[in-house]
Amino acid sequence: MKIFKTTALLFLAIVFASATAFAQGQMGQGQQMPDVPTSSDVSEEELQQFVTTISDIEPIQVELQSDVQKLVEEEDISFQRFQQLMMAMQNPQMAQNVDISEEERESIQQIQPQLSELQMKAEEDIVKKIEDNGLEVERYQAIMMGAQQDEELMNRLRAALEEDQG
Repeated sequence: MKIFKTTALLFLAIVFASATAFAQGQMGQGQQMPDVPTSSDVSEEELQQFVTTISDIEPIQVELQSDVQKLVEEEDISFQRFQQLMMAMQNPQMAQNVDISEEERESIQQIQPQLSELQMKAEEDIVKKIEDNGLEVERYQAIMMGAQQDEELMNRLRAALEEDQG
């Protein structure tokens, strides 16, 4: 159970890092990607700040998922089907394998402004948590990307998460 929660927290953090990087990339086309740190570039203090942040943003992400699920189900679309539709709409190769009815397309277009509002609110709350824990969003994202590329950093992160939850 503890390993599942650790993995789930890492997954949520990766999803957030990816979404935030994409959003910032859209707003600031001229910005460069941060240097991706290796394990030796991340201090124990930063690692602890990072782990605390992951734990702090989990409730925000859970609430966002719950709010999105309620909104989607009000449109008579199952959450699982909604996820499938969104993935198909974002990935043209996958879209070929998913039949999207006109009714489903209209339902998603109708709730899109509310979905965007929920996402923006969650991102604001997450950015605040990152900053409250003494990190900059760019550094948080860099550490996340580093953990995806550096196995030693990922192992340190997993161990720190397990210790934090134990």
